[in-house]
Order: sequence, then structure tokens, then C-alpha cells
Amino acid sequence: MTVSPAASPAYARPRRFPSLFAHLRPGPPDPARDIQRIVVITSVLVWCALSLHSYLVEPTRDRLSPTEVSQWALSSVSFLILFLLTQARRPTLPLLALQSVLVLTGNALLRGSSVQAGLLILIAAQVGLLIPWRWALLWVAAQSGALLLIMLVHWKHDLDGLAFSTGYLCFQMFAVTTTRTALREIRSRHALAQVVDELRATRALLADASRQAERLQISRDLHDLLGHHLTALGMHLQVAAHLLPPHAPARPHLLTAQQVTGDLLGDVRSAVRGLRHTACCDLPTELAALSAAAPVRVHLDWAPDVHVHCPVQAQVLLRSVQEILTNAARHARATQVWLTVHRDAGTLHLRAHDDGPRRPADLRFGCGLTGMRERLESVGGTLDVQLSPACGVTLHLTLPARGTA
Repeated sequence: MTVSPAASPAYARPRRFPSLFAHLRPGPPDPARDIQRIVVITSVLVWCALSLHSYLVEPTRDRLSPTEVSQWALSSVSFLILFLLTQARRPTLPLLALQSVLVLTGNALLRGSSVQAGLLILIAAQVGLLIPWRWALLWVAAQSGALLLIMLVHWKHDLDGLAFSTGYLCFQMFAVTTTRTALREIRSRHALAQVVDELRATRALLADASRQAERLQISRDLHDLLGHHLTALGMHLQVAAHLLPPHAPARPHLLTAQQVTGDLLGDVRSAVRGLRHTACCDLPTELAALSAAAPVRVHLDWAPDVHVHCPVQAQVLLRSVQEILTNAARHARATQVWLTVHRDAGTLHLRAHDDGPRRPADLRFGCGLTGMRERLESVGGTLDVQLSPACGVTLHLTLPARGTA
């Protein structure tokens, strides 16, 4: 279906509502992956240390039966498996909940072990990465409350249980805050790198535009100054040839000068045409650099016979691709984008589609697509947006033959 502003006014920003599940939907590659690698390695080492300590020290033979030890070991190993599955980006909310249940169950089997409760900090670190801030705080508070109840049941001194559970609450809060701060810093760094690449691409296009403007100015000067004088010189030589007697000794030299003048005028005109038409913006290279820094994987297919000579059109195409990649990652929740550029009957075509999960009601024209359409129309281009369950969002951009080859 073709979407127009009247039908359903950029890829629309999804409706904002404070939902815990909004952050758990599949999406583009996240900078949180950089932190998750560190969290996984550290957590596995901590799990090994805490489990070994709990097995060797806590569950003594006179306090726990072999059945209880086996049940604790099963819950501990199950926790590790669920922890690794959570990092594989499967549905995270149920897995996080099961992790908490298993850790608290193991803690209860160990009669309120103060060591085994350290695994709650590992869950808090994951919670800080995978769910919103306020839900993370509630999650940590719920875990700490359940731990307090277990300690109050198994420990004789209520104040000791309260002290230990409060201490673990502080450690969990610290883990959540640390991971979220690191995540914010990495996302800012990725965003800054993307902006820098966009600025580099824009600077390269501006340099191409400046060089082309200089070539255009030189071509005009050659045509208006040198070409004018050579044309006048040729006319005077032609008049002199008519006035000179046919057998005058200077006539051959005059004819030679006339021919040289004509050849020189032709060379000047050829140079002017070359200066006007050989300038070409290196748009494929700039798009490749822009795609490398994009938050989604970009597949760029640029036909070898497509060249963009007009800096204005090159700038419009670059800005349009920037908007496409940003929308695909931010609004369409896509992981891949395909860009295809080719020529057909003197018209440049750019097709872009992504693999984002969308419904027809999700697609609306906002500032992004509206601005893209206005930029294209300012240079005689068009924008067509389509949505299909198989291909996600598809955009078709066209530019007239002026400035392209």
C-alpha cells in the first residue's frame, strides 16, 4: 500500500506509554552488547566462586540432607543456564523472573545463605541493562524484600537478617546504577561516532561542491574572456584574408593563423565542456562510510553506471539516506536495511527497505519523512512509501536526470 501524508500523517514514533515490555521487543543491534560481554564473563566467574563456597562451606552434612543439596545444585545450575539464555536475547522478562526465583529458592534451601544471595547482584546488573530504570528499581526492591523474608524465617536474629538484606539491596542498586551509566556512556559514544561520520560525509560533499563551483567559474571565465577574444581574432583574420590579394606572400601565414585560431577556439570550448561535466560527487563512498556507522546493518547496491554530478542532488540523497537509516533503527526496530540505486530512462531511483516488524497502523508521516519529501521535491524528485508484511517499510526515491548520469 502507498502511504501519503493525508492517509496517515516518518516512520511514526511509537506511542509512548510506560510499559515494561516496550524495551524487550526485538530491535537493532544495541550498544548494550559491549557491556553484556563483560557482564557475562564476570558473572560466570562470580557464580563459580559463590557456588563453590556455598557447597564447601554452607551446606554442612548435619544441616542439609543430600536431597536438599541436590535440589540446591539443580537450582544453581539452572540459574546459570537461564543467565546465558537471557544474554542470547530471547524473551528476557520471563527468564529474568525465573533467575530471581531460582536464586531465592536456592537461598531458601541453604537456610538463608548470605553468600548465595550474592547472585542477586548478577540479576540486578542484567536488569539495569535490559529494562527501564523505574522497573529496575522495583525489581531490585522485590528481590530484596523476598530475601529479607527468607532470612527472617531461617535466621534467629531479626536484626542480622535485616542488616544483610539491606546491604544486598545497596549492592544491587549500585550494580543497576553502574550498568545503566556504562550503557548511557556507550550509547553516547556510538551516537557521537555516527554524527562524526555524517559530518565527514557532509564535509566531503561540500568539498566536492566547492571544487565543482571553482570548475564552473573557470569554465565561465574561459568561455567569456578567452573564447570571446579568440572569436574576435578569428573574425579579424577572416576579414584580413578577404582584403589580402590572392597571391600575396603573407596569405599562407594568414591562413595558418586562421586555422590555429579556430583550433584553439575548439580546444577552449572542449575544455569548458569538460570542466562543466566531468565533476562528479563521490556519493557511493560517502554512503558506504555513513552505512558503516549506522546502528543497523546496511546492504548497499550502487549500479556502476550511476553518477551524481550535482552537489545539491548529492546532498539531498545523503540526507535522505541518513533519515532512512535513523528511522529504521529508531522507529521500525529493524536490524537490516537494503539500499539499491540504479538509473532508468534518465531517472535515478533509490529503493530502501528494512526488516522491521510493522503493522499498517504504525506508519505515519512525521517531520522526518515530510522533510525528506520536501527536499526531494525541491530538486524535482519524488518519494513513495510502502508497507508490506514481507518486506517491512519500502521507500522509493526518484531524482530527475539533471545532475545525474
